[in-house]
Amino acid sequence: MEVEKDMKRLVVVCVLVAVGAGLFQISLLASGSVGPGAGKVSPRAAYSQGKALTFDLLVCDSCPLSRGELDGDRARSLTASLVAVYEGNETGSADDKAVTALCSDGAVRSEDCNLKMELVHYYLSRRFKL
Repeated sequence: MEVEKDMKRLVVVCVLVAVGAGLFQISLLASGSVGPGAGKVSPRAAYSQGKALTFDLLVCDSCPLSRGELDGDRARSLTASLVAVYEGNETGSADDKAVTALCSDGAVRSEDCNLKMELVHYYLSRRFKL
């Protein structure tokens, strides 16, 4: 009788340990730190990447815009063009052509180009509080 109680306790403890270990593993995978896939881009990284893209491809000496041209109004116009080009439309402004400079291969509908447009849009929106 005593052996049966000890066996039942042992089985219950083993089951609880196994369930606990399973839950612990699930929480590790859900954190994004372990497991497949790239995960989401953090806001800080998106801002930094968007800033780098903006000043590497849109605003530089050999780019469509010079540094002095980028102010709040121009950022508003650029974000409108980014949204329009992203959706496959045009705003009719000169910024539509500037936005396509983000896509070096000319493939505006590519996944890489869409990501660049999103990152630049995020940077401009945050930087100029649009």
